Amino acid sequence: MPPGTGYWGQQTATIEWCEENYVVSYYVAEFWNTLSNAVIIFSPLVMLILCYTQKYETRFVCTFAAMTVVGIGSVFFHMTLKYNMQLMDELPMVWANASFLYSCLMMTSKSNTDNIILQASLFLGSLAITVVYVLIEVPLFLQIAYGVMNTLVILLHIRMVLTMDCNKYLFLCGLGCYLLGFLLWNIDNVYCHQLRYLRKHTLAESSGMLFECHAWWHVFTGIGAYLGILFTLHTRYVFLQRKPKLKMFLGFWPYVSLPPVTGKIQ
Repeated sequence: MPPGTGYWGQQTATIEWCEENYVVSYYVAEFWNTLSNAVIIFSPLVMLILCYTQKYETRFVCTFAAMTVVGIGSVFFHMTLKYNMQLMDELPMVWANASFLYSCLMMTSKSNTDNIILQASLFLGSLAITVVYVLIEVPLFLQIAYGVMNTLVILLHIRMVLTMDCNKYLFLCGLGCYLLGFLLWNIDNVYCHQLRYLRKHTLAESSGMLFECHAWWHVFTGIGAYLGILFTLHTRYVFLQRKPKLKMFLGFWPYVSLPPVTGKIQ
């Protein structure tokens, strides 16, 4: 096969990332970009279990589950570099953001109530983005749409910080991780030649994931997104006077636990 080709054959994806293809494994096109998705896939699992056992509102179950779906799609994309797998990575990001936006916009609603009009609007908006992107196949369009949705989430979080009782430290940690990931994503795109030179001539194969900035984008944005959803959930249940507790799973991974219901919920 030609250089840079492995088990999955020639690339059909419309995006090429900075990591050299099939360097680490014959079966995985971008090894580090694939492996780093473990953070996105597994970080929501603790909260998904708690969502089931503690009966969190369905919107949060959907948002945490959507985050895991994004990570799985990204694994298949970076592993194969096939266009259909690229869609499995990119399009779930839009739908996951729509779910996240819904949770943010419903912060002050009554417990376990839904807004059908808002749901329909977010669904139709996500569907429109999906159809347009599939038709035009221009990654920049999806990146702009995704960026706009992310910006809306951040602005809604800032409004929560300014107007509601919330855990500001959790917000700042999540935002800081996400912005760091975004910085590394841009470094990977702009300075790819320099990064490849460092990997080849400085530390060679021993550098591992060190200079794989897109992989670190997965790690930091995965943590940032998780903390952002956690911040939204925590703030929501503070508003509902449920006295949520921020705890640490295995001493290092944050999650939110609720005490039993003892009074009237708004």
